[in-house]
Amino acid sequence: MNRSMSLMFAAVLLVMTAGCSQKPQTLTQTGAPPSQDPWMGANPAFTEKDWKVGDKASWQREINRRAQNQNEYVRMR
Repeated sequence: MNRSMSLMFAAVLLVMTAGCSQKPQTLTQTGAPPSQDPWMGANPAFTEKDWKVGDKASWQREINRRAQNQNEYVRMR
């Protein structure tokens, strides 16, 4: 009886802690070196036609446009 309770407690503890681990989310997962600004380079296959590599203003406009496309208040108008 005592052994089965210990096994059940261990199984419950294992299930509860299984969801507690999470891969760290860092800015270096983007593929760009951490010392490089985000507007300085990207894979050309994933860039918009209006964005110019190295142009901070066009990068900022593109980020703002993407954010507005995700804004539900703007999309519903």
